[in-house]
Amino acid sequence: MRYDIVRIRPVLALAAGGLAVALAGCGSSGASSGQASESASSAPQALSTPSDSLALSHMKILTRLSRSQLCSVVPTAKADAILGVATGSPVYAHHKGVAVTCAWIKRGASKLSNQQLYVSIPATISWTAAEAVDKAMHSRSITVGGHKALAITRHAKSGWAQVDVALGGKNDPVADYRAPTMAGAVELARAATPHILALG
Repeated sequence: MRYDIVRIRPVLALAAGGLAVALAGCGSSGASSGQASESASSAPQALSTPSDSLALSHMKILTRLSRSQLCSVVPTAKADAILGVATGSPVYAHHKGVAVTCAWIKRGASKLSNQQLYVSIPATISWTAAEAVDKAMHSRSITVGGHKALAITRHAKSGWAQVDVALGGKNDPVADYRAPTMAGAVELARAATPHILALG
């Protein structure tokens, strides 16, 4: 399953396509908003609840980062090195109440191409919710800079790999990283996470 960054990237980017249910966007093919809604209704456990409220997190500000903030967490030279090709200007999207995203796409490639790096911070999914969904997506536990993380391997056939990183505690935000390969997604997560945390 792929996502069109021009629309809305999965905010469950971490259930049906990576928690990919309500955030659809920057990615590869074009899941419609109808499909995203359908996925979201089939995985309600991924959304924050009163007992798992991202709204109460002191790190909530990370879910509203601006273009200059989010797209600066990976310098162009680093994005080029991770992807192995030159990238164009970062593509930013802010879907209010859903997520902020930034993508570094191979220069000259379509926004639907899987030749891109992608980072998203969902506004309605905490680490607890992401972890619950990811565990059902054939993920494996890893650490990124000392933070809990999950690497989702199932998506490799779709042209991208995903790593979700806990930015704080169980009810704090999660960062969703995607790249054409798992090695790239892990490297992206390691490069961007410290800079994201510095913005909180």
